[in-house]
Amino acid sequence: IPDPTNMYADDPDAAALGQKFFFDPRYSSNGAVSCATCHEPSQGFADARGNTSEGISYTPRASMSVFNGAYGAAAEELMTWQFWDGRKDSQWSQALGPPENPAEMASTRTTVALLVYDAYRPEYEAIFGAMPELRDGAGAALVPAAAMPGTPEWDALSATQKADISLIYANFGKAIAAYERLVVSRNSRFDSFWNDLAKGAKDSDILTEQEKAGLRVFIGAGRCLGCHGGPNFTDGQFHNIAVPQIGDNVPSSDLGRADGVGSVMADEFNCAGPWSDHPDKSACAVMNLDSAQGEIGAFKTPSLRSIGSTGPYMHTGGLATLAEVIQHYDIGGAPSGTFDGVRDELMRPLSLTAGQRADLIAFLMTLEGEPLDPAILEPPP
Repeated sequence: IPDPTNMYADDPDAAALGQKFFFDPRYSSNGAVSCATCHEPSQGFADARGNTSEGISYTPRASMSVFNGAYGAAAEELMTWQFWDGRKDSQWSQALGPPENPAEMASTRTTVALLVYDAYRPEYEAIFGAMPELRDGAGAALVPAAAMPGTPEWDALSATQKADISLIYANFGKAIAAYERLVVSRNSRFDSFWNDLAKGAKDSDILTEQEKAGLRVFIGAGRCLGCHGGPNFTDGQFHNIAVPQIGDNVPSSDLGRADGVGSVMADEFNCAGPWSDHPDKSACAVMNLDSAQGEIGAFKTPSLRSIGSTGPYMHTGGLATLAEVIQHYDIGGAPSGTFDGVRDELMRPLSLTAGQRADLIAFLMTLEGEPLDPAILEPPP
């Protein structure tokens, strides 16, 4: 699936550089937090250290897995909302959120640009073109590292300097996105089973009888297809599923998509913004949003691909196991969930038996993808 907002999305050299950026902690304020800190490859590119993620400090939500982050609900979909609240509309713009977030990396786009200039200039220029000079002959920075929108240092820069820094920053995100497009969960046992049936087989022994029973629960009594349909097992939309705002570092209230809509509309790095490569900005989905249309307490439906590897679950990270997730749905959501009065209409008790719950877990484990190339699971040499 192409990304019209990122002309480098499928450039292997950009992906190789993005992999270096993904594992490099030096642009964080303490020099210790990288993308991989909260998207650990050995943990399904998610964060299993606690319920919410920890960068410079604790974030209010759990990190979403990078698996299949480039892909939405349908094969022809050219974009997918990012983060639990959809406040970004591409992988590359998503990658630009954490560096300037005080809870995640507490850095600035200028710090990022200076690191790229100092440590990656030849590789960057081979892909994106010449960089502006960011240091004088003595090596002193021509722009203050503290400069980012909203600071006096940024306000003091010329329009040309601001544009130069923001372009480097945007390309930094586009390189990371090119790398993350390689982090794909595919060719699961379920896919092999499905392919057998698509070829005309009436049955297949690729899945066990329990896993097939779990598939029947998934389609039927579990009502999972209401949100987890399509090749990526997500509708790409936002739902209030009555998850309670409880747990360490979880705020007492979280508006979810209701806040995310306004954020993505105002984002300078969105599909319709000046740093996007989309040839027709009027075609961007963000252009059709209304700041008043975000659902209160609604959060993005995650893909179920490799779901067994990406816990803990929900935007609060409050459910540690798939058994707890299924129990949450089975009772119709928590009695006092997030903005309970507007919970999704699909959130009704299922009353599954213990056997059906076990079968459903067995089926979900068949969605584990084939192992990724080991070369993309760690920092390149």
